[in-house]
Amino acid sequence: MFRAITLMAMAGGFLAISPSLRDSLLDGYTQAGTTMEVNSPYSYIALGGVLVLALMVFLYKSAQPR
Repeated sequence: MFRAITLMAMAGGFLAISPSLRDSLLDGYTQAGTTMEVNSPYSYIALGGVLVLALMVFLYKSAQPR
């Protein structure tokens, strides 16, 4: 948990000091949102399916014995 919080803080700090990277990231989010609106509702259904599959893979890997 501490590692995840530290990584998010480092990423946030890097985005705070790098305006070109921050602008690039925000432009990418805006373009992705616009693309999803153009192709809705199928894009939202596909996004939900991808999220469910990602959760299934993540939870299955964490349940395997080590």
